[in-house]
Amino acid sequence: MQISELKPTEALRRSILLVIQSAPRELAQLACLNIVTGLGPAIALFLSKVVIDEISRLAQNGPIQTWQSLLTRDSLLLWAIIGTLGLRLVIDVASTIDILLFAALRDRVQGVVQGRVLEKIVTFSDIALFERPDLLNLVELSEKGIQRLQRLSFMITATLQGLFVFFPAVVLSASLAWWIPLLLIAVTAPAVSVDIRHRRKSWRVEETQAAASREMGIYERLIRSEAYAKEIRLFSLQPIMMARWRSRFEQVFGAMLKVRKQGAIAMGIWSFIGAVGASFPYVFVVLGVVRGQFTLGDIALYTGVIAQMQTSLYMLIANIGDLYDVTLATKPIFQLLDLQPELISPPQAIAANPWHNPTPQGDTSPNTGIVVQDLWFEYPGSERPILKRINFKIKPGEMVALVGENGAGKTTLGKLLCRLYDPTQGSIYWNDKDYRQLDLGELRDRIAVVMQDYARFPASLRDNVGWGFQPQYDEDTAIQGVLEEAGIGKLPQTFDQGLETPLGKELEHGVDLSGGQWQRVRSPVP
Repeated sequence: MQISELKPTEALRRSILLVIQSAPRELAQLACLNIVTGLGPAIALFLSKVVIDEISRLAQNGPIQTWQSLLTRDSLLLWAIIGTLGLRLVIDVASTIDILLFAALRDRVQGVVQGRVLEKIVTFSDIALFERPDLLNLVELSEKGIQRLQRLSFMITATLQGLFVFFPAVVLSASLAWWIPLLLIAVTAPAVSVDIRHRRKSWRVEETQAAASREMGIYERLIRSEAYAKEIRLFSLQPIMMARWRSRFEQVFGAMLKVRKQGAIAMGIWSFIGAVGASFPYVFVVLGVVRGQFTLGDIALYTGVIAQMQTSLYMLIANIGDLYDVTLATKPIFQLLDLQPELISPPQAIAANPWHNPTPQGDTSPNTGIVVQDLWFEYPGSERPILKRINFKIKPGEMVALVGENGAGKTTLGKLLCRLYDPTQGSIYWNDKDYRQLDLGELRDRIAVVMQDYARFPASLRDNVGWGFQPQYDEDTAIQGVLEEAGIGKLPQTFDQGLETPLGKELEHGVDLSGGQWQRVRSPVP
């Protein structure tokens, strides 16, 4: 099972497409609002220029006694004031709605993407996904990618807003002097390259520290989990658990801090250069007003436009850097979604009753029952076989016990019989049919397993029993029957809610069973 390689451009394309597919309505609404919030400031600045120029012109004709006379003498001033106030009102309302829509967009994107990842994990046939370190690291990185993907939805809307602010600012500043927008772009654009290089280094740190980050999560779960609470306290393991968690944290934090320091220095230098470059147009406008080349309204307009252009440039640059960051972080999501299990049901899986004896009663066919033939197995990534040349047969109705030393491969053989793995060499037959020819879901439905580390589902008594064979989940008689076979037939009667009693302390009004009771509850299959 190989993890596919994915180019950053392909990851970015799929990320944007995933966001659009997840919340098309919210994105369309935000795009419309961003037109208002993006174009509005430039229009408001122009109207402010008109107001200042008109007031200056009227003031040269002598003092004005009342507001009424001021407004009646200059209709342009009246409409400019109304437009300015109305536009600011619209922008304020649009900004408030924008915040609410973005929250909805963010939550919907997270829900859809996390749902796809969880569905991939829960339906993945191979148990190797939970036992191979490289695949576990991929799952860990995909969780971080989901968090970063939420930012992509914000960046898409912020980029649109930045463009709507940028282009009007370019047009207005170029009307003052053609070189102003070029200068601002020239002193700001190099920060894009610096920012992208810094983010690439940061993600490399996250990739190389994925194992340490996952181990940090493991120790956090050990500290938090009820399953380990008694042993940790009885054996005084608290200092060890905390020391190991802190060790992994310092390892990850230290590596990231080094990269962040380098990025902060580089970005600080370019921010200083950008600030110096932006000061030249400002000085140019002020001198123009002093010389009479520009009006007082011009200085208000163009200083505001220059500030808007610089702000929009930084916004676009930051979003470009964030896009690269998200591209690196979301790549594991698509690598996980593209991951194909090695355990699959063949296209023409045998489903026509292969589970019963294909031969008459008493037939002594060598392949009747379960046959293991020349079986070899080694775990993925390991070069040491766990099982070598295993051959045996289990006849229908026969009870067989596997006995061996620790590490002899008994549990591994059990996993192969459940088809949680396929043999490296050799075959397993069920009534003359190779395991790999059978429908995987049907095969597992016919197998009942009680693991050494069996799962205690925080769910109802019915769930813990009925999930073993879902076709009889709603049949109280069937569930009661298997509980009696397990020797705990009276257990539901001891609870007020019977089969609907929640099991597990983490559930509200949940009941905890003894270890022996839990094992019997988890062993029967209807």
